[in-house]
Amino acid sequence: MDKPQRTLASSRARGPYASQACTVCRSKKSKCDGVKPVCSSCAASGRHQECSWGRDTSARKPRTEAHFEALQKRADALQTYADGLEKILANCVCQDVNSHLQSKPTVEDKPAVQEESDTDWNDSDESITQELTVPLQRLKLDGKFGGQLLHNGITTPLRYTPSDELPPVKLSAPNLPTQSYVLLVDRVNEKNAHPEIDWSRYLPPEVSLDRREHDKIIDLSFKFWTGWCHRLAPSLFFRDMYRALSVPRGQPPPRTPWYSPMLHNSMLAICSIFSDDPYIRDPGTRVRFADFAKSYLEKECQKPEVSLIHALAFLGTFYANLGDRIMGDLYAGMSSRMCMSLGVGSDSAEWVSSGLITHDEMVGRNWAHWTIFCVEVCWALFFGRDFSGPPSDGRRQVTMPVVDPEADQAPWFHAPSGIPPQPNLWTLTFHQASALFVIDRKIIDVVNGLERAQDVVRIDQLVTRIDLELNNWKSQLPAELDITLANKNKSTPHRLMLHCEYWWSFVVLHRPFFSRKASPIQQSDREIDHVKLCKRAAENILDLTEVWSNLYTLRYTNVTMLQVLYGAGTIFVLLALQATASARIAHTQLQTALTQAEQCIFYLRDMGQTWATALQTGDALGKILHDKAYPIISRRLAHKGVRLSALMPNPSPVNQPLRPQQDNVVSEPRIADWTTTSGFYYPQRPMQPIPVATAFLQDLPDVDIEAFMPNFELGAGPTLWYNQNM
Repeated sequence: MDKPQRTLASSRARGPYASQACTVCRSKKSKCDGVKPVCSSCAASGRHQECSWGRDTSARKPRTEAHFEALQKRADALQTYADGLEKILANCVCQDVNSHLQSKPTVEDKPAVQEESDTDWNDSDESITQELTVPLQRLKLDGKFGGQLLHNGITTPLRYTPSDELPPVKLSAPNLPTQSYVLLVDRVNEKNAHPEIDWSRYLPPEVSLDRREHDKIIDLSFKFWTGWCHRLAPSLFFRDMYRALSVPRGQPPPRTPWYSPMLHNSMLAICSIFSDDPYIRDPGTRVRFADFAKSYLEKECQKPEVSLIHALAFLGTFYANLGDRIMGDLYAGMSSRMCMSLGVGSDSAEWVSSGLITHDEMVGRNWAHWTIFCVEVCWALFFGRDFSGPPSDGRRQVTMPVVDPEADQAPWFHAPSGIPPQPNLWTLTFHQASALFVIDRKIIDVVNGLERAQDVVRIDQLVTRIDLELNNWKSQLPAELDITLANKNKSTPHRLMLHCEYWWSFVVLHRPFFSRKASPIQQSDREIDHVKLCKRAAENILDLTEVWSNLYTLRYTNVTMLQVLYGAGTIFVLLALQATASARIAHTQLQTALTQAEQCIFYLRDMGQTWATALQTGDALGKILHDKAYPIISRRLAHKGVRLSALMPNPSPVNQPLRPQQDNVVSEPRIADWTTTSGFYYPQRPMQPIPVATAFLQDLPDVDIEAFMPNFELGAGPTLWYNQNM
């Protein structure tokens, strides 16, 4: 038995030695094959960066003691994490995991042993240590700014600077009136609307505006604009408005967190767009309100209130709608920064317990934080940029918006819609919308991150995780906020907007992968059909827009609606292109998609009667369809001997009245509060798409499809297309 072994050993040839070993092999005193730039030994051990061929005896730099300590702590943390995962795995009943744990000892929870300190710390020392290391209190009363709560984080030295802490005036003081401002609208007796109140005290005197028109604008703004994202609480606004305006001019006004001259003018600057009076609706008139609002800026910054946050946000929306993105971003950014400076997202329950602020103030601060968060998400989605608003991403726990069941029972009523009065459910809608915008915040990071090269598997996991979160959100939606076939035609505007935003989230999430073929996440998972998900979302958006148009007309919408409708329109354009991409033309799909795309353009231009940005967005979508998609579709159809004009729907008369009269208008109830209103516009009948000129479809130039499609992949906002084609 020994002889064969010796024969085998003697026949084994001696391998060649390299003339020079790398520094790693030389330090390990192991054989090196001399392959440059990385030898086989270093390549196999993953030490590509350390493999060098100089005269150094060691390629790896010595690790310091601190480095070793950091590595040890990291290893301990990972071991703790692994032990926790094994505990969870041991309790899992979906599979047999005993075989995975046989080689691991049972992890027992040992009671923590408190080590004795070498120093006898007293209470005062512990307090100072806690304050200097991990201070728990982030809010501080600052007398310089009228005794307001300001945010001071762990790193700022300002938390230790002395200040004249002046106690704020409590809203519950006995000398403050308990009444609220009553809107003087139709069927409201002027005697019950406080005719003596100085309602125009802080408005520009050069603007000719009577009280009825003023109150009608405020009424419509609360019904169709501020209800989405809860940009103002009606009850608190009208309460503080009465308190501020009922005081004689010679006396200083009381503290009113939810009303200020700047907020009043900012609101009229944006919401006068709902007026039926061409003079009031004119941009020049509304600029006067904006300029008058800005004249109060420095004064209100001396004693900042929550009203300042909302006023700045209103001005941001005002300028953005006029097409001045820089001024819009400026004031929106100021609003977001003021939100963080006042610390409205921090827990202020302790200050309520101490009697320094009221419970209404605490709730108002919480609402203001989430309002600005939601608005900032909308801004990021519209302009295709990163989120830059107040944090709500898990790094710091912020209480979700407080739901006020009593306030939600106040009736919402708009007579021209033909819908009886119903509970407004504003705060409940706001609570659910905020949870949805938290998910949208994650979508922004995923979509904007696609510009960088990333692992495809990781991206798919992120997309599917967010997709699951969206579906979970929808399944957990309260029944009173859900939209079904039975209640769809009784939906309030903010409830319709909530569902439009939900479907818009799917468009933003899946549109970048529209041109990608459906592929499995893992071998056992179902395929992700991005086209199907986008198509379903776009069709639901178009259906909800039609409901809105029929009930309230698109004369009364908010600006978020235009980016939702634009997103749906881009999906229909992509579906039309897809219908002609294969050897066999899908005529029905093509005709349907083109009709739906034209309908989106029509709706956006209808919204343009109110919002100038909607008109620009409709033009941008029209340029995408007419200047980009139609040439490609027409060329593909020409190869099949089909003309595009033959597939277009029959055009309707272009002079068809937009808002015919309606017979089912409900008589307005005699309620002397802000929930009553009168309407000038009436619900719009379903409209046919705008006809496409036949001459346009002839002699179309060639367009490179590869240069066209990528423009949709990153979810670029409509302003990008509009600016590129100007």
